Amino acid sequence: MTTSVKTPPVQSAAIPGAELLEPRALAAISHLELVAKQVMDGYVQGMHRSPHIGFALDFAQHRQYVPGDDIKRIDWRVYAKADRYYIKQYEVTTNLRAHVVVDASGSMRYQGAYDAMSKFRYAQFVAVCLSYLILHQQDSVGLVTFEQKIRDFIPGRSASPHLFTIARTLDGIKPAPAEKETSISSILHEVAERLGHRQMVILISDLFDNVDDLVKAFHHLRHKRHEVLVLQVMADDELTFPFRKFSLFENLEAMAQKLKLDPVTVRANYLENVARHLKRIREECNGMRISHSLFKTNESVEKVLAGYLAQRMGSR
Repeated sequence: MTTSVKTPPVQSAAIPGAELLEPRALAAISHLELVAKQVMDGYVQGMHRSPHIGFALDFAQHRQYVPGDDIKRIDWRVYAKADRYYIKQYEVTTNLRAHVVVDASGSMRYQGAYDAMSKFRYAQFVAVCLSYLILHQQDSVGLVTFEQKIRDFIPGRSASPHLFTIARTLDGIKPAPAEKETSISSILHEVAERLGHRQMVILISDLFDNVDDLVKAFHHLRHKRHEVLVLQVMADDELTFPFRKFSLFENLEAMAQKLKLDPVTVRANYLENVARHLKRIREECNGMRISHSLFKTNESVEKVLAGYLAQRMGSR
């Protein structure tokens, strides 16, 4: 029986991370599951498929009996048909080990004129909600945050209080501009090397990086046999480019880079480049069997997450 992860009944700004424990968002996903679609390595029995064959509830295959096998596991119906002894083997289920990787680079500070929150704040809520859900399943979750380099690397835990550690850590981060742009791909290469056996890696980022470099990093994670979920967070302004007046545009990751221009003259070219970027990321992820989803900050976190998780459960 699954025990729920309790959240504080009263939200208080005095408690670090408390605002991220939004009861309405947590309630919207509490009846859903985040189940691995590929085999997982774990330490205890759980709800996810394991690469190991053992003695559990789900039948996997037969193999021929050899001296020393437990005769209780002989399939006598097969013996009656084949006149040979075969052993039933079962698929062991295991617990999920996951790490949520959150982009805290300068570009995540952006907030559209009609958005309730910035991309990073949105990512914080998504990360906490998914961490809650994983712990709700009695699985293990850890956290990685990064700017130009990895900022926090919190090992996975399955205890309920771990949710507060994750929320407090995320709430203490304020993305700041830097002298140069963040290389998301180099961070992912480091994450791939630092994580242990096959896990679920949930990346929450705007993916503002060279696609070829991102693809190499995704391949690295898949080579390490991690299941990868890519949740791309973008503002509606970045997708529709609604600007009309002559404006000053700044690079939020390198503030020295500023450009005055008439947005009307570059709008078509900008939208074409964004569409090409998104299309390439989707295609590359599909080719590597990586789950990719675009989250828009003008949509509520609970609605987007509930829809994403329901669709994922339906496609199992």
